Order: sequence, then structure tokens, then C-alpha cells
Amino acid sequence: MLSFNDNNAHYLIVNSELTGSDTLKKNESGAIVLQFDGPVIYEVIRFINGKGLFLEDHFRRLENSFQIEGIENPVDLAAFKEYASVLLSVNEERDCNVKIMSTGKDFVVYLSKKFYPGPAYYEKGIRTACIQIERPSPNAKIRRSDYIERIETFKQANEIFEALLMNAEGYLTEGSKSNLFFVRRGEPGTVYTAPREMVLEGIMRQYVLALCAQENISVKFEPIRYSALEEVEALFITGTSINVLPIAKVDEIQYNSPENSTVLRIMHAFQNYIDTITKG
Repeated sequence: MLSFNDNNAHYLIVNSELTGSDTLKKNESGAIVLQFDGPVIYEVIRFINGKGLFLEDHFRRLENSFQIEGIENPVDLAAFKEYASVLLSVNEERDCNVKIMSTGKDFVVYLSKKFYPGPAYYEKGIRTACIQIERPSPNAKIRRSDYIERIETFKQANEIFEALLMNAEGYLTEGSKSNLFFVRRGEPGTVYTAPREMVLEGIMRQYVLALCAQENISVKFEPIRYSALEEVEALFITGTSINVLPIAKVDEIQYNSPENSTVLRIMHAFQNYIDTITKG
């Protein structure tokens, strides 16, 4: 059984059928309940001006998650594009997040709740806190209810924007819904990030790494220990709805990430790239 409370529109597609959300079963908390059995593979694609941002890259990651789990994907790229087009049209949306969740046998495609940070978040940075938790199969995007509940409880209790994941060895690897980058003191023009085998590699992360090469910013694929945070000058996260977002605080440690020259170069280069490919 699959339950989810992040639907953000009246119409969804369930197993190829356009369906009104008010016709679907809901639990006592108002979450939609579908009779899906087995592990749920998912992907979220941001649409800007009606265009799927890095859609093909997201779909390749979706296929990879299915392959890791040994499950066949019931929705090909052409079908997903058609479903997304229909949902944007009937729900009268052009700037939104489209989410697909599938067990291989059953699937649902819908407009999920989203939050696109305003200018103040980029100017002031965000608050984060660290939690010791690791994703099983970090390279596969699998929905895990226990993980979601633990992270959300932690974020609410600490009043933070994002939770930073720390593994058993004390390394900070990624955010709960984002990828994590560091700038160490005395190393301007260089960023650190965990190697891909330790994280769920985000699509935005891949493009940030490519832009770093274009901007002559060195990348070292090394995670940073929690105990070494005092040696860090700036941090930022990347993600589908946030692009490149600077971190102002990790637990009780303050950072001036929004004014760090390396972070600013990456933020501006990435935003310019997004603006270029979504015009029209």
C-alpha cells in the first residue's frame, strides 16, 4: 500500500488513467492511498515555463534505479512526456514539480507540492543540522517511509531548512533531499563533495560539476568529517527545486556562505545557465 500527502493538484494519472484526486481513497490524515505493493521507485522533475528541466537526465536516473532494484519500468520517456503535458494542461500549471512513483506493476504521476526559495534564501543562506543516518542503496531513488518520517520529524524539531546526513564514520555525505558541497579555508576556487558511490547523485549536482569545470573551479571528491567543520569556510546544497543554495548555519556553527566568492561564482553560473535553457 502506498500513501502520500504531497499531491498539489486536482488531477493525477494512475496507471495511465487521468483521475480526480477527490475520487481516490484517503486515510485519516488526508493522504491519498493507493493499492500498490512492493518497493516504490520515484523521480521528481521541475517544469519551468512548461519545459521539463533536465528531463532526459532525470529519466535516465529513474531507469537506473529500476535496474538496481531489478524491476522493469512500466513508463517510457515518451509516455512520461505525454502524461506530464496532460497534467500541466488540465491543472493549468506551467511552473511546477511533476513526480512519478512506480512499483514496476503500478504507477502514479502527479504534480507534487513544491517550494522554490525566494531571493532572501540565497542572500542570507539557510539553517541546517546534522543527523546520523545513511540511505540503504544510496544510488537508487527508492521511497522509504521510515526515512521520510524520521527526517521530517528532525527538521521540524530543529526548525531547519535541510538535514545533513552523517554516516557511521562521521562523514557528512549529502542532504536529505539535496547534494552537499564544501569550500575549505585557504582553498579558494576549490570545492569538496562526497564521491558518487556515497550519495544519491542529483541531476543538479551533475550540472554544477560540469559548470565548475567551465569556471576553472577544482572539485575534490572527498567527504568532510563533522569534526572538521571548523576548517570549512562555506557550504552549499543543490537540488531540483533549489538550484544552488548557500548554507548559513550547520548546528551551531555560523558560515558566511552567501558572500563566499567560490559559492557566488557557482550560483551565478548555474542561474545563468538555467535562465538560458528555459527562455520562451
